[in-house]
Amino acid sequence: FCRMLARSWCAWLLLGLFLSETVAFLSPANVLLPRDARRGWSARCLREKRFRAAPLSLRAATAEQILESVAPATAEELGSLMQRTDCVSVNGLRVILLGPPCSGKSQLAPILAEKYDIEQISIYDLVGEEAASDNKEIEKAIDRLCGDKRRGKGFVLHGYPMNIAQAKEMEKRGYEVDMVIELLRSDKEANEWREGRMVDGDTGLVYHSSLLKAPQNVAPRLEKKKSNTEKAFQESLKSYNKHAEELRSFFAGDLVQVDASIGRGVVDVLRDTTLALDSVCVLGDEIAVQSSDAMTAEGEVYKFIKGANKGIKSGGLLSHVKGLNSYDMADFVPFQVSGQQVGWLRKSFAELLDDSQRKTKTKAFEFQWPGCGIDGVPQMGCVSLDDSIAEETLDKKSEKVHKLIKWMWDEGLIRGWRGEMQSVSQEFNSQPVLQLERGAVPYFGVASYGVHVNIFTEDDDSNIHVWVARRAKDKPTYPGLLDQCVAGGQPADFGLQENVEKECIEEASISESLAKRAIPAGAVAYMYETRKGMSPKTLFCYDLKVPSSFVPINSDGEVDEFFRIPLSEMVQSISQHPEEWKPNSALVALEFAVRRGAINPDTEPDYLNIVKMLRGCK
Repeated sequence: FCRMLARSWCAWLLLGLFLSETVAFLSPANVLLPRDARRGWSARCLREKRFRAAPLSLRAATAEQILESVAPATAEELGSLMQRTDCVSVNGLRVILLGPPCSGKSQLAPILAEKYDIEQISIYDLVGEEAASDNKEIEKAIDRLCGDKRRGKGFVLHGYPMNIAQAKEMEKRGYEVDMVIELLRSDKEANEWREGRMVDGDTGLVYHSSLLKAPQNVAPRLEKKKSNTEKAFQESLKSYNKHAEELRSFFAGDLVQVDASIGRGVVDVLRDTTLALDSVCVLGDEIAVQSSDAMTAEGEVYKFIKGANKGIKSGGLLSHVKGLNSYDMADFVPFQVSGQQVGWLRKSFAELLDDSQRKTKTKAFEFQWPGCGIDGVPQMGCVSLDDSIAEETLDKKSEKVHKLIKWMWDEGLIRGWRGEMQSVSQEFNSQPVLQLERGAVPYFGVASYGVHVNIFTEDDDSNIHVWVARRAKDKPTYPGLLDQCVAGGQPADFGLQENVEKECIEEASISESLAKRAIPAGAVAYMYETRKGMSPKTLFCYDLKVPSSFVPINSDGEVDEFFRIPLSEMVQSISQHPEEWKPNSALVALEFAVRRGAINPDTEPDYLNIVKMLRGCK
């Protein structure tokens, strides 16, 4: 009898554990559960360690709950600022909130998540407080959060990165962000906020015992974090202040600082923050990236090509071409090597380069700052190689420059290290005058080159269909966007035709004999301003006519799907939804459309401007 009773008791216990864990693991992210129910019995018994491996189900407050969390006098204005803003981006809007402990990040994050329809991510939500300092656990959580299945959802992340190593690791994994907001609050005010800080266990909303009191129905759910002690606060503050400056330097091009003093209130902080975010947010319809199962060849076009059946939008083509020919020369100075201009430096980067030379006691560059000449004529200034290395061999002067650039990378002053060298010359096919780390090329405004191949079919009635590729959704750049089937950068040690044939074989499994039929058909040139600097590019365009029976096959894993569409519908898609296309690939497609008569000067009022700007004439 005792053995039967013991077996029965164990069975009921195991059933209870199973049901608890099932609720914790399978409950949807948008269903609010009490924190203990979310974690399950075993998590409580095992000091919450199981929570690290749970499916991502972050707490999410509704707009109503957020508005109820502030004073009634503030709610109306806050509600107006929280009106939904849709950002067009395949990755979704990606925001990092930096700031000392108790600076208001946890209060601001759910508001931004609601406004921009993105995820609110706290490291504590992902891995728990005990694992918040474990780099490996955090990186696993970030990978799960930003993996292939979640691309396009965007996030506002706070609590990470905490140092320059973590920031670089995020970038290596392809998680570049649109903007970094640093909340500025004095140590005294941050500590004052800590003393009364409490969190709603169901929604994650933050309250304060005296500065921001919780509604009566919320008060029973409030709890204080284990880390909310004076000692933990001071340690966290010390760590933040230790790494803050290097994080500011690393994110310099994307960083906006916002005064988060307690006296300003959440509305003023939100207003400043959204003003900054709206400046990088392209407004419009959300991008819907279809799964590869939904993509087939012709006949299924309208399921996944936006705007293909809506005609050419007035001004749509010119607007996109202008976007890749946008810059203000007043912010730049020429970069010269051996008296030849080879690039452009943003003035702020030139100053940073000069300062880095002083700190490292290196003489790689000379600086002539903009100003007025003796005759009163304004001088543009320039940056050139220092006289001590200007006449050295290519290898020696490149080594001297590389040493300085590497130091700047180690210090977090430049981003995007590639570990590859690019030749720098005044013109294409001219002798290189310098070798430069590829990651530094955008900062020096050096021209880069590539090849794009338009693969198409044409019937007896001159009806043209174009093969288009959908980039893989796990690519770190332009994931899920439309592209030419074959495209790539131009290596210094390859001829153009040789490179085209190589890319045809690697990217679309085109036979060598068919690849050799690709013919040069012109070039697209453009130059635009980025946060890093000037980006001048030239793409050599090749045309490859293929049989109607031809179907490309991807062999390098960088394409999710190929499909074929009428040329006219490709042009309509670019005019209606250019955000669906890799920007420079859309230019190549338009150049092809101009040559094949799909853009008509009688019906396209911007025809001449489009043609000129495709050649880099602003």
